[in-house]
Amino acid sequence: MASGRSHVLAAALAALLASGVSAARWSTGDLSALHDVVSGAPAEGLTDYDADAALQLSPGDVTDVLADIIALKLARDYFEGSSRIRDDKSWHIVRAPLDYRAWLDASLARHSLRADFTQLLPNTTRYRSLRQSLTACKAAPDCARIAINLDRLRALPRDLGTRYLWVNVPAFRLDLVENGTIVASHRIIVGKPGSQTPTFQAKVTGVTINPWWNVPCSIVDESIGKLVTTNPKEAARRGYVASRDAKGKLVVRQRPGPDNALGQIKLEMPNPYNVYIHDTPSKDLFANQRRAFSHGCIRTQDPHSLAVSVLGPDQEQTVDLLLATGVSRTLRLPAPMPVYVVYMTAEATDDGQVTSYPDIYKRDRP
Repeated sequence: MASGRSHVLAAALAALLASGVSAARWSTGDLSALHDVVSGAPAEGLTDYDADAALQLSPGDVTDVLADIIALKLARDYFEGSSRIRDDKSWHIVRAPLDYRAWLDASLARHSLRADFTQLLPNTTRYRSLRQSLTACKAAPDCARIAINLDRLRALPRDLGTRYLWVNVPAFRLDLVENGTIVASHRIIVGKPGSQTPTFQAKVTGVTINPWWNVPCSIVDESIGKLVTTNPKEAARRGYVASRDAKGKLVVRQRPGPDNALGQIKLEMPNPYNVYIHDTPSKDLFANQRRAFSHGCIRTQDPHSLAVSVLGPDQEQTVDLLLATGVSRTLRLPAPMPVYVVYMTAEATDDGQVTSYPDIYKRDRP
């Protein structure tokens, strides 16, 4: 065991002994199962454990505490991703909590440790395919990339929903997923390295046709504020409407129209980051292979098709009518649709073949 982990383990052992952990909860069979699980952790891209220590355990007071420490750490990393994801400040996807102590107590009572650990992992084709690719991987840098992306998948909710949007930022791609199958894909533009698109989840509640653009304060300060104050005629020509709030701060909106920064279609998905999926008048940018050009929002190449897919084919005529007349209106979804904005730099097909994407925000670095 590495010296750093030994010190942590010793401190945790002392703390748990002082708290009065019950004795002899771990049978010989349960300890053997723990050794097997720890030995199999590298296949999941997790290596910060000590299989040798688990193998040497035998039933008893101190062993109970040591086995608890190993099992609880591994269980948490299986269920919500390791500390490298939990410490990632760019990761904003919140998981429902799990009482790991109660989970372990129940597992030991059933003597079902192997099966219970397996159930903590994602049961998806996406995860299984990427894990399969790790088994066949030979190059250390490739293995490290696959491992961190397995971690990202473990940090996601176990139930993504039967119908959802999957936005992979490094792939510059948005997928509509139904019952685990990708039924449509769209090219997207994402945030520049200086204004990164965050990793988060939200729910699409509606689609706005011919939207107004409420210009974010950062963009007002960066560029548009100067335009509306120094050249109001040009600003008006571009559709900008300026006012002052109660504190005297400049507030700018842009009217619906062909020059609107949101284009003609915007998916309403309330979130604390003010990041949305929308159209863009800058269609030429989609010809680029790397498309990190926005201030953080997600621009889609085919907003009409996406809007109809999200709303349902019965709404296509309404969408077309609103586009033709220029009327601004929000069409509500019958039920909110989950959207997951993720950062996956490696994905695998069913046969384990890996596709890698550029680490545009340098988040793969340890």
